[in-house]
Amino acid sequence: MSFSNSLKEFFGLGQYDPSVDPYYDDPAYEETGTSYSRAPRDYTAAIISVRPRDYNDAKDIGEPFRDGDAVVMDLSSVDKPTAMRLIDFAAGLCFAARGKMHKLSRTGDDLLVFAIVPENARTSVGELERAAHLR
Repeated sequence: MSFSNSLKEFFGLGQYDPSVDPYYDDPAYEETGTSYSRAPRDYTAAIISVRPRDYNDAKDIGEPFRDGDAVVMDLSSVDKPTAMRLIDFAAGLCFAARGKMHKLSRTGDDLLVFAIVPENARTSVGELERAAHLR
């Protein structure tokens, strides 16, 4: 094999030969025609309520969400710039994990409450509002 062919193969630019791929025969890598999802289909998520004091508490939002739990965030105890950073952080989590974000407080309220829900979680907005003590 020439140097240029070796270089092409190293960077994945050469011909693909599935007979030499060690994962080709592994049943875990079979193509099923559906997209891969880490979470089981339609599960009931636990609802975790969080009241961060500053941006360092963002891990208290991210870790439960990463584990598949819905997170209700009461941001009324932080200043506006910190609240905006935490909302951006939560929006990034939702985008990366295909989750959903809900604003639970009404416009004009001093109370600022958001919720983030994982992709396949069966959690209604009413359940989230009850967890946030808005209902």
